[in-house]
Amino acid sequence: MRRASQHGLTLIELMIALSIVAVIVVFTFTTISGTTDVAAEATARAELSKMGRNAIELMRKELSQAFLSRNQTEYFLTQFKATDRDPMDEVYFVAIAHEKRYADTKDSDFAEYGYWSEPDKHGGNFRSLMHREARNVDDDPERGGTVQALAHNVRELNFRWFHEKKEEWVDEWDTENADFKGILPHAVEIRLVLEDDEGREAAFVTRTLIAKR
Repeated sequence: MRRASQHGLTLIELMIALSIVAVIVVFTFTTISGTTDVAAEATARAELSKMGRNAIELMRKELSQAFLSRNQTEYFLTQFKATDRDPMDEVYFVAIAHEKRYADTKDSDFAEYGYWSEPDKHGGNFRSLMHREARNVDDDPERGGTVQALAHNVRELNFRWFHEKKEEWVDEWDTENADFKGILPHAVEIRLVLEDDEGREAAFVTRTLIAKR
């Protein structure tokens, strides 16, 4: 009787020990899995935010250096054309924003720039923000140069332009139009909203003065 009782207690203790080990394993796995999910979520949000910050900072920098020349020719035209579109606006302009990569090159500071949207080639729910830079300023602000995607998963890109004489913000600007002939906006407001396929969102708003030259 005593031996059987001792043997029974040993089996119970073993079962309890196994149960405790099982609980520890499940808890450890759940903790590791949860930590991995949190890390992946943080990484995804950080990448989305970084892409948005880089895009809006580049646009702010280039737009602040927009330029209109008084010496227009048939083959050298500087203009500023901003079109209000839904959900992403378009802008084409010339700016003194080109950075020379090599000291001995004959590159000018002038360049043509453009921002517009295209369907996302990665198959995302939203559009891609495209950027164009052409070092040769000619008669076509939408042709040539280097084109690359600044950001993907762009849900909204909105520009507003401050008209200094009218003291108001406007949604469009065209220096070929009589109301804007020969003048640049005094300032620009940029609103950029990104949203990935998982519903993560990153929104950015900035304003900057446009240099008068």
